[in-house]
Amino acid sequence: MTTALTDLEARLAAPGGAALRDALAARAARMEASLRARMADGLPRQDFPAWRDVAEAAAAARAILASWPANDAAAPDPSGPAHPL
Repeated sequence: MTTALTDLEARLAAPGGAALRDALAARAARMEASLRARMADGLPRQDFPAWRDVAEAAAAARAILASWPANDAAAPDPSGPAHPL
């Protein structure tokens, strides 16, 4: 049995985890693309390392999320009863 170490791990393991994983991976991909586009437009030399590091961190987050096992079960319907009879 695997023990979740963080809230995110627990949320990924819960129903709806796959949708969460996919949404977070998409967000990281958009962040990386935006950062790299800004870097391509030109930055002051002293700022480039920080922007590069953040873009690489976004790419790493995306790669980790892509390989992370997540619960493919749908999230519970919030409009349904809290405790089914």
